[in-house]
Amino acid sequence: MFKLLRPTPRRFLAILALGAVLLTGCSRSTPETKQPEVPQIGVIDMDKAIQAHPKYQDWQKLKQQAATLNQRLAAKSGAATAATDQQMAGMNLTGSAIDGLKSAAEQEFNAKMSAKQKELQEKLAEKANKAHDELSTKLKAYAEELDKEYQPQIFNLQLKLQTVQLGEKEAAEVKKKLDDLKAEQEGKVAAREKELAQNMDNTLAPERAAMEQELTAYAKQLDAELSNKLNAQSADLAGKIAESAQSPALTPTAPDGLELEQQLQMKQQEIDVLEGYILDDIRDKAAKVASERQLDAVLTGYRVNISAVDITDAVIAAVKK
Repeated sequence: MFKLLRPTPRRFLAILALGAVLLTGCSRSTPETKQPEVPQIGVIDMDKAIQAHPKYQDWQKLKQQAATLNQRLAAKSGAATAATDQQMAGMNLTGSAIDGLKSAAEQEFNAKMSAKQKELQEKLAEKANKAHDELSTKLKAYAEELDKEYQPQIFNLQLKLQTVQLGEKEAAEVKKKLDDLKAEQEGKVAAREKELAQNMDNTLAPERAAMEQELTAYAKQLDAELSNKLNAQSADLAGKIAESAQSPALTPTAPDGLELEQQLQMKQQEIDVLEGYILDDIRDKAAKVASERQLDAVLTGYRVNISAVDITDAVIAAVKK
């Protein structure tokens, strides 16, 4: 699931799943352990998806119409050329400055999320290594106990085969008994190894779940903080630029000017409604694609130390149906 921040259809919110720690296996004295399950993450290029939406051209036409109304409104003030140039310069300056603020916020989010993820992974790795050492010690002790039980029997059978003259049938029987003893010992070691590995996995499962929840909560908190900060900075910047670019000649006083202003407001409402429809449609299709592909989360355009599945083309194909 993802959110979008207007006026531009891009957003840096991401709920990251904590990467599980890969635990090394063991042989007779070091048991093999299961690799922790890694959450499946998807990523979507929102700009590409929006531009490919069937309603994108209609949205662009409405924006062009709004721009035309805006220019006509400026012309009514008696300083059309100067007002239009001044307004466009202010819009470009505002947009460029806000893009810079958004880029800085995304970089800050990614950097802090990377640091937090690394911190949690190191804690989990420390606990996993401790559990792994305990498991190895237990398996080694168990294997030594089995050696005390089986080695004398195995040695006697090996000695019998090497020193006693046996018939072919009797030798085969002794050889089979020897192989059975070895297989029985190895089977007990393997069963104990499997049991210990399962115990270790069960022990670490709550730790992994708790750390994933901690990372998710941190991501939401950080996103909210940076969003509030970005909105405040953007509003302050836009207000200052608009104030510096404002001209008394832009205020319409003639009836025609008031009519154009009303038309512009209505056109802007149409733009907002269509924009909301496009974004909601993409969200819905992305959710369906994510569900079909069994993804745990979908990010919008960036990654934090993970391998993500790009579902942009699948979402585009869905919205075009």
